[in-house]
Amino acid sequence: MTIQLLFPLARAYVLAVLLASAALGCRSPAEPGSRRVVAVLENGGTGIAPVVMPDTVYVGVPFLATVTTFGGACDHPDGSDVLTRGLFADVTPYVVLPPPETICIAVLRASPQSTEVTFAAPGTGVVRVHGRRFDGSAVTLQGVVVVRP
Repeated sequence: MTIQLLFPLARAYVLAVLLASAALGCRSPAEPGSRRVVAVLENGGTGIAPVVMPDTVYVGVPFLATVTTFGGACDHPDGSDVLTRGLFADVTPYVVLPPPETICIAVLRASPQSTEVTFAAPGTGVVRVHGRRFDGSAVTLQGVVVVRP
């Protein structure tokens, strides 16, 4: 009878230890050993569109290009660089990865990041989003918007 009472308590204890270690495993992105890297744009077959933006925008009016990056449970979005030249905008989203020894839950997480883009002239605007695939190779996605006066 004592074994039967201890076994449920032991399972609860093991579960509590596992949950606590998972929570402690995802530490602060500002921790030493964290790395800021170009984000993964490959959606892993989730069906989630990696880039969403309007099809028509106006000269001088900022619009949002929402880039969904993909990574693990401990990856944290860390903004984007935007460079606009004429009717071309280059967007590079970043994530902060935890130190290599960090234990994280192995799940694919989608993290949308909205970035403001503004075009200064009418015409056909091109937004190029630069990222990487899961294997580390570079990938560029492109969207086109009509820029009205």
